[in-house]
Amino acid sequence: MSPFHISSPIKATVLTLYVRGGRHPFASKVHEHTGDLTVVRLEGRFGTVPALHLDCFTPQRLFEPRIVDMVSGELEIHGMERTKEGDWVAQAWRLRLG
Repeated sequence: MSPFHISSPIKATVLTLYVRGGRHPFASKVHEHTGDLTVVRLEGRFGTVPALHLDCFTPQRLFEPRIVDMVSGELEIHGMERTKEGDWVAQAWRLRLG
């Protein structure tokens, strides 16, 4: 899937809250990634899919993102993630912009 960028990149820090579809027992700096965040649309077999793309040392993508909570300058966003094995699992990000 080649991305079609629909936003300009902004600096963001993402804390991943799930691992392989299950909640992390604790959230720490180990699960934190910083980079340029863009909103993209990806072409698939059944049309286009919206996704958040974080360009960092280990690129992260969150498909079908939904904002579920806003607390003290952070957004909590839920969506789907594709694992290295090709499985689709639930994922949640705690996102700080800037």
